[in-house]
Amino acid sequence: MARIKGGKAAHLTLDSSVSSKPSRTSAALPSGTSFHLALDDIDELRLAIERSLCEGEMGDSTELVVDEELRKSLRVACAKARLQRVRAEHVLVDVKQIWTSIPGMLATRTCERLSEIVTACIDEYYVSGDHEST
Repeated sequence: MARIKGGKAAHLTLDSSVSSKPSRTSAALPSGTSFHLALDDIDELRLAIERSLCEGEMGDSTELVVDEELRKSLRVACAKARLQRVRAEHVLVDVKQIWTSIPGMLATRTCERLSEIVTACIDEYYVSGDHEST
């Protein structure tokens, strides 16, 4: 769909010969920049989240806590993301996609648990990064 100006008003058309999409050039992304975590990091995070959710279901505590093992996985993934110039928001997109892809976890997949993981991920991306630079 493209916007074509004719006369006083702009009109929309479905003509594919006129493109309204901006072209993406190599200048749009700095060299070495990636949009997502590496596949092995995604797999490691998925395993850590699944394990954490399973252990959380079996435990007596109803407190929503990101355990140290999951936090360590988030820390490693965020450190790699910073090195590969993956932006924090893209890491969060990957974490949320991991969350929605975990089968059989419907009982444990609450917004509160996801919020705790997202908060921990943000902490690890920015706070751990601050400690590395000092």
